[in-house]
Amino acid sequence: MPNVDNEPVPFVETTVARLMLSRMRMTHEKSAISVFSGPWGIGKTSAIDAFAREFEIECAIVKIEPGSNGRGLKSLRMLQLVNESLRVLNRRSERSYPGTSPYLLRQEVERLLSEWRYEHIGLNGQLTPAFTLIFDEAQHLSKEAIEQLRFWNDPDRCSMPFRVGLIFVGNNEFAMQETASGVSVLSGAVRSRLLFEVPLSYEHLTDTDITLILQSRGVTDAAALKEFVAFFSQKRVSRDLRRMDTTLELCMCKADGGPVTGQIVRDILQPV
Repeated sequence: MPNVDNEPVPFVETTVARLMLSRMRMTHEKSAISVFSGPWGIGKTSAIDAFAREFEIECAIVKIEPGSNGRGLKSLRMLQLVNESLRVLNRRSERSYPGTSPYLLRQEVERLLSEWRYEHIGLNGQLTPAFTLIFDEAQHLSKEAIEQLRFWNDPDRCSMPFRVGLIFVGNNEFAMQETASGVSVLSGAVRSRLLFEVPLSYEHLTDTDITLILQSRGVTDAAALKEFVAFFSQKRVSRDLRRMDTTLELCMCKADGGPVTGQIVRDILQPV
């Protein structure tokens, strides 16, 4: 069912989720850099959350916000957001930290990563697990911020206590290639270091994916499932999972506690 009562929406391993998770796991294991881009509503954030559940203590999600005046988020704000994510992971949220000094913020990131590594090495000297930072809505990062992050991963000139894996997930405007004018949020130095560069689209979501998602939300009527798949197979309709959930909420309201039927779906999707 849709998240009507603020309950967790069931995770469905769609084609997009399987592709992202397999590439994210390899990126994490190799402490590498990868980029995923695609339109809204295809399940990118759901895949990130599933990865974070699998590697709960080995990653931190950094939710990027739009910069001022529509420009990419600068290094200072990026460092603040990374600090906040690491402090939650290290359970240090209550401790004050330098909020406006780039130098001190970077030192704090080093300290938090060192603490994390020490905690997970243990007294027996076991190997340290890999650690990955995942930047969601990465299209809002500036070129300057991404360039600084590159040195957190560099195997020869790493500026952190150890190499940090970097996963950037953004919408289509997260340019991965230079335009004719030579402009790109990713420098050539970053692109040359990518393990994976994965462009995603609505076409990656299959009919089977749509059916499984609807079934996970309580739709069992074969005619209703067929109507949904047919509607979201039209060329003019994007396979936007958020829109699908909103449509399903309307169908469930009309069903008034009963099953969602093919007729109800037709009434909502093709009103007279």
